[in-house]
Amino acid sequence: MSKHQSEFRMNLPLAASLAACRTAVAMLGWRLTRQYETGLTCVEVPQTVLSFTNPVQVEIRVVRGGTNLTRIVLNGSIFGFGPFQSNHVRKQIERLTEEIEKASKQASTASVGYPSSASRLIIINGVRLSDEEIKNIEQTYRVRLQDGNFWYDRMTGAWGYRGGPTAGFILPALNLGGSMAEDASNGNTQVFINGRQLPIDDVLRLQQIVPVVLPGRYLMDAQGNFGYEGGPMLGNIWVLATSTGAPREGILSTYDKTGVAVMGGDG
Repeated sequence: MSKHQSEFRMNLPLAASLAACRTAVAMLGWRLTRQYETGLTCVEVPQTVLSFTNPVQVEIRVVRGGTNLTRIVLNGSIFGFGPFQSNHVRKQIERLTEEIEKASKQASTASVGYPSSASRLIIINGVRLSDEEIKNIEQTYRVRLQDGNFWYDRMTGAWGYRGGPTAGFILPALNLGGSMAEDASNGNTQVFINGRQLPIDDVLRLQQIVPVVLPGRYLMDAQGNFGYEGGPMLGNIWVLATSTGAPREGILSTYDKTGVAVMGGDG
């Protein structure tokens, strides 16, 4: 087990410091695994399945130092030894530190439209949802949203953590957050679906169904029909998946046992 520890101070009260830490975790697209009165734990969500390192786990402790002063202690660990693992955990702690400091400077959050009264932290396509919006969406559409920073494709219902590949599918056409950005997944494959450039993980999944995935800009709807932007539909991805024996369920579904669509679950 490789470990790295870092600490720094922030001129914020304890509650505001905790909020900044939660925001930082969400903005990185990491998974929050535990919250308690003076801290939280989180785990890195790798942006590619081709990573040479294991995910980093971090415990964040917030120590009160005065009325408006806190000490942030980051304890990071990663399974395995060696230079790759130790360097990775150090770099991820540095990333998290930078994101926490950035969030602390935006504590008022008025300039980016973050409601300071919100207790939930869900960011979808760059827009943070208010508690009231979250409640209405969950009750109306039987969708369970977990805290995090996500991209969401309204045309297909696909979702993923910001900067990462597709993690699952929920209901399409939900009025969630803002417009999906071209770089939502930090892709570099020149393959675009509904405006999002795919990362290599998504292209490899598509190649389970379509042996050759050519660069280009494609449209796809919730029924799996696809084609070039501005052109006719060329086929149906789910019909192709059936013919090739690809695991449609593993690609498509993010539902719990009650039939409620889940964004931010473990799949």
